[in-house]
Amino acid sequence: MPARPSAPPPGTRARILAAAAGEFGARGFDATTVDRIARRARVNKAMIYYHFQNKRALYTAIVRDHFTPVAERLAAIVANPAPPDEQLDRLIAAIVESLEASTYFLPIFLREIADGGVHLGLEELDRIARIFATVTGVIADGARQKVFRPIHPALAHFTLIGPLVMYRASAPMRARIKAIRHVDIQEADSDAIVQHLQMVARRMLALDGASGAGGASGASGVGR
Repeated sequence: MPARPSAPPPGTRARILAAAAGEFGARGFDATTVDRIARRARVNKAMIYYHFQNKRALYTAIVRDHFTPVAERLAAIVANPAPPDEQLDRLIAAIVESLEASTYFLPIFLREIADGGVHLGLEELDRIARIFATVTGVIADGARQKVFRPIHPALAHFTLIGPLVMYRASAPMRARIKAIRHVDIQEADSDAIVQHLQMVARRMLALDGASGAGGASGASGVGR
């Protein structure tokens, strides 16, 4: 391993993380090399090893840097007493905001799903599990309190998360379709996505006989 260099210029670690995220997202973990990351970050390999023990440590840092604040923010939302429907509205808004703030991470996450999570360690899986448990816990609590209809919590979770991930992940393809076939696929900003997913949640979870058209927090993007 190269010798550790002297103290790096400010911002070097962030530049390395951004470059690595781009390479991992485009090529996957196995096909990404430290050499490629160094060239993209405009640093030498020794500088990468100054900050990270190896490629796996760099990958782990990217995953943890994304999921840790999300898990903590969602936990803070449910720690604040509120009806389940209000909490779920806030969770949806927070999840959308976290994905919008880290769009570079989406290709990495999709590749990891396709690979069965083989490059995720126990701590990374724990952070993902905490997010899943927070959302499904609110859904299950709502059913127990008879605010929501009884529903499979995991299926409800993926009904909300799946469209968000697919919509953002399909952006390059939608742009090509628009350019080649001149089909105008209308874009949606973060507020529109939040409002749509909150509406989907209310209708999916509404008790029999409820309209599902409103909610304690409406479609205002509570918590944003």
